[in-house]
Amino acid sequence: MSEKDGFSASLPSWIRQISFPRRVQRYLLGYAVFLLACWLTWLYYLQPAWAQERLYDASLATLNEKEQSFGANIRPEFTDMIHLKSLDVELLPGSKKSKDDRRLIVVGDVHGCKDELSKLLDKVKFVKGKDHLILAGDMIAKGPDSRGVIDMAMDLGADAVRGNWEDRTLLAHDSLVAKVHPLPGPQEDPNTKEDFLDEESFSHGDYKDRAMAKELDKKHIEWLQKCPVILKVGGIAGFNGGSEIVVVHAGLAPGIDLDRQDPFLVMNMRSIDVMTRVPSEDRNGEPWEKLWNHHQSHTHPAAQRQTVIYGHDSKTGLNMNKYSKGLDSGCVKGGELTAFVVDQNGKSKIVSVKCQNYK
Repeated sequence: MSEKDGFSASLPSWIRQISFPRRVQRYLLGYAVFLLACWLTWLYYLQPAWAQERLYDASLATLNEKEQSFGANIRPEFTDMIHLKSLDVELLPGSKKSKDDRRLIVVGDVHGCKDELSKLLDKVKFVKGKDHLILAGDMIAKGPDSRGVIDMAMDLGADAVRGNWEDRTLLAHDSLVAKVHPLPGPQEDPNTKEDFLDEESFSHGDYKDRAMAKELDKKHIEWLQKCPVILKVGGIAGFNGGSEIVVVHAGLAPGIDLDRQDPFLVMNMRSIDVMTRVPSEDRNGEPWEKLWNHHQSHTHPAAQRQTVIYGHDSKTGLNMNKYSKGLDSGCVKGGELTAFVVDQNGKSKIVSVKCQNYK
């Protein structure tokens, strides 16, 4: 009796009865591995995605039950800012009134990085008088040359939306003009690295905002005051199924008409509570763009959908989704400055340049 036969004989009879040929064993092993892979895929990918889809559907269902009043009944009227503006149709690529090869170029948060903006426009081969530039807010502050960025934008005939830094600077300017002197901020180095709260609030005092306001000339202030909170660009033939382009700084609440959006939240939001649908400056809720994309995909016919191009969120960075394009790639912190380029055929591409770290 061989050693192998002896080992087999030593096994319990019930094990010997269920032994299989090696080919069958390989099939069973492969089947077991397949089942394990399916289970892991469900556990870590499909089940969370399914649960998220159900959550978003529940939010959408409550939105459709009644007319959404958020942004209309609680939003105060602002008389010192332009809430909504439509882009001149002649500036749209592919328009009958525009030049045949015109392009639309939307750039994320520049933050005073004039040299990088110049390099980016060189890289996309920007043609003054033909291509149209739109800045997605936060053009100023933090970087070395806020005046230069505004001068360049004015010279190129660019449009821009009002970001949280423009808003703070204009509020500080109004305070200075009115000769209202707020309590002095803490005596800290203006070059001190700013934290998350400083991006969101006045908790460190508004002396930096007043300093920024004093740095700008009257022409710069007047140009910033003309920047709307929401820029309704319009549709470009061939772009994203015919969806309309809207440019804002931070985000939009789904299910709310553009003229009823809360301006402060449009300049500052990062997340939305799924069930209440109330936007927030923090990240405690769901990223607003996830709900926005879900709402656009499930509610409107393709030709009635809106694609939002925005900045503000350097922590997330470049964030491309079907109906939202996040362009803040952290230029002032040594990241990149990014442009979203749409040509006359509706084709789009991303172009970026490396940036120096000014923090």
